[in-house]
Amino acid sequence: MRFKYKARNPKGETLSGFLVADSPAQAAAMIRQRGLTPLTFDSNLKEERVTIRERIGRVATVPLKHKAVMFRQLATMISAGITLGSALDILAEQTTNKRLAGSVRDVKRLVDSGSSLSAAMRTQKVFSTLMISIVRAGEEGGVLDSSMDRLATFLEKQDALRSKIVSAVAYPAVVMSFSVLVVWILVTFIVPRFAIVFGSMGIELPMVTNIIFSFALWMGEKWYIMVSGFFIFIFMIILFNRLKSTRPMMDKIKLRLPVFGDIVYKTIMARANRTLSVLVEAGVPILMALEMTSEVADNSVIRAAYENMREAARRGQPLGETAATTNVFPLMVAHMITIGEQTGRLEEMLAKIADWFEMELDEKIKRLTAIIEPVLIIFVGGIVALVASAIFLPIVGAIQAML
Repeated sequence: MRFKYKARNPKGETLSGFLVADSPAQAAAMIRQRGLTPLTFDSNLKEERVTIRERIGRVATVPLKHKAVMFRQLATMISAGITLGSALDILAEQTTNKRLAGSVRDVKRLVDSGSSLSAAMRTQKVFSTLMISIVRAGEEGGVLDSSMDRLATFLEKQDALRSKIVSAVAYPAVVMSFSVLVVWILVTFIVPRFAIVFGSMGIELPMVTNIIFSFALWMGEKWYIMVSGFFIFIFMIILFNRLKSTRPMMDKIKLRLPVFGDIVYKTIMARANRTLSVLVEAGVPILMALEMTSEVADNSVIRAAYENMREAARRGQPLGETAATTNVFPLMVAHMITIGEQTGRLEEMLAKIADWFEMELDEKIKRLTAIIEPVLIIFVGGIVALVASAIFLPIVGAIQAML
């Protein structure tokens, strides 16, 4: 919440400005920390007029790559001695993403009003809790530039990981879509015409031909059943993923899927361990870091494992010991966490764990891509061969009968 305040300094002068806080009590505490005496607060601030073009631009999503570039540039300018306000002005002018540029301008206005950078970022939905926490840790430790540089590196790695997953899914998705299109054309346009011709000739058809022709005629008349069933299936999957009662079951199924379950698991573990490493290195308290990591996991099974680690850490139990008792973390990972705790290099070990999972994921995707290409070719070729045999077998039989 944004407040307009009036306060009195030790000299008795009345000052006014803006700050961001969760409540009037928190705002008053922030004013007192500055050595001022709070007088009045007003949270009913009128919104600035924004053009329709700016509103449309702010609805657009902000890719991780753009955020990484923004934090990298901001870290570079601050380390070069440029003031935070000037750096934010420069970023707002040169950022191409309209929504991100608008958020930077809003942050700059709040910073000019006396708010900290992390508090100003908290008012913008573009910035996640993880980003805000790392920036806040950098402010409190006096190492804002290095914290933002570390955050930029983290976002770049997350974007690279996402790109790997997209590229792995894109190829089989395109091939499968093309194969479905080919089969659809064969079944709905070509096969029914041959079925009509063979039916008028009174030729005895082989079993394969009867099955294919019956299916093609059914698809021609009842195609909407197949299409409706496909969309209902997709809708049910999305619905079960969003409902609290069925989400745990779906998360377990995702991890147990053949081939793809291992990819999902390695992706989540790489992202979660990288997140925890960055948070610990930035100086975020371990309990808060584990809580944020559990949210990043985006899987109820793995989230529960990190929540158990958080509760155990609250009781003073080592993280590695807790990780070893769960079925989520491999034994090697638990040992590496234990070594990191004992040597005081937990963030370094967590980064190595994330690197290991990313390397395993990269190899898995390469093997899958190499295997799936011939499999899909054989699949599409098999369907085309089946349809072709259903058409040509009666023709061959008719020619033989005529001879």
